[in-house]
Amino acid sequence: MTMKSYRAPTMAEALADVKRDLGRDAVILHTRSYRKGGFLGLVGGRPMWEVLAAPNVNVLRHPPNGQYVAQYPEAEDTGRAKQTAVLEPQPHREPVAVSEEETAVIGRQMAEMRRMIETLLGRQTEQTPQPPDELREFYLQLLGQEVDEKIADELMTQLRLGLTGQQLCDRQLIRGRLHALIAGRIPTAESFQPTPEGRAKVVSLIGPTGVGKTTTIAKLAANLKIREGKRVGLITIDTYRIAAVDQLRTYAEIIEVPVRAVLTPAELHQAVKEMSGLDVLLIDTAGRSQNDQLRLNQLRGFLAAAGADEVHLVVCATASRACLKSTLERFLPLGANRIVLTKLDEAETFGMVLNVAAAGVAMSFVTTGQDVPDDIEPANAPALAESIVGGSRYGD
Repeated sequence: MTMKSYRAPTMAEALADVKRDLGRDAVILHTRSYRKGGFLGLVGGRPMWEVLAAPNVNVLRHPPNGQYVAQYPEAEDTGRAKQTAVLEPQPHREPVAVSEEETAVIGRQMAEMRRMIETLLGRQTEQTPQPPDELREFYLQLLGQEVDEKIADELMTQLRLGLTGQQLCDRQLIRGRLHALIAGRIPTAESFQPTPEGRAKVVSLIGPTGVGKTTTIAKLAANLKIREGKRVGLITIDTYRIAAVDQLRTYAEIIEVPVRAVLTPAELHQAVKEMSGLDVLLIDTAGRSQNDQLRLNQLRGFLAAAGADEVHLVVCATASRACLKSTLERFLPLGANRIVLTKLDEAETFGMVLNVAAAGVAMSFVTTGQDVPDDIEPANAPALAESIVGGSRYGD
């Protein structure tokens, strides 16, 4: 007996193939549906049907001897003798014993497979629709500026919902709307406002190594003293680097402000108390790796002893996205309530501004060079947004 298998996307197509090949009197022996392609045949595949058929035979379903007998009917015109084909049944197989350990392994594999499938299905359902063609240029601009993809998607959604079909054709209008949306996502805050008690405003700068804390402290001190006429004092706990202490002392001598170096939280508390008659106290801290939890805990102790009114986290505009994310995660819990963005003049892209702003902490200052007392200014949300939308260097 000749049996053939036919596969098609639908049962109807498979049966049509059977009829076309074997004739209208073909016998259907077995059918099944399955998925072809995709992940493990379960996700992303297309449905298929398989039909097992034989040409013009009569199959005895319940033979007494346990065999399935297929009988070909006598030929109508040729006088061919009746033929009989015997289909041997599949041999009986004893079930294979599976140990408890093997069962546990199979169970873990099935659970892992289930998690993978659920993850894939979740990604498919959570996938954000692509922006319309009129907005795609701006979407690619955000990604090119290294704005986090999730933030870029949110901005495109907001932009699309706020525009009519006719407005989607106005490129300048779209650019202006996007600029406003970005600026609205960058919180800023004024600093160094007088305290209600009339005591010195205590401001501490913290952050990783190499981001420019000492230079930024010097710029702030010079501007407060020379341009605003404030009485300023400097305190440093960065005694790990002798050069840092010497550098700060040099700046202090030039602008004629007192400076103290302390070694312990107790000494810091005493220095703040003794200098409380000034208008502003600026505290320079040692750079800490965001991966050094022990040193971060030590820094927490110093900040508690200082009782700072403002804690400015200094981050570098040229740092990688992963580094910025790690820095924010480790330093913000120390009590940072302001962010200073340094080295904007060295940055090639400006999307990090939005990525940092997503932490919800207001930006206080940005720096654009090494010159003291210049190259520092209060954070300006519209100017920062323009660098992201326009792709130009900050301030150009």
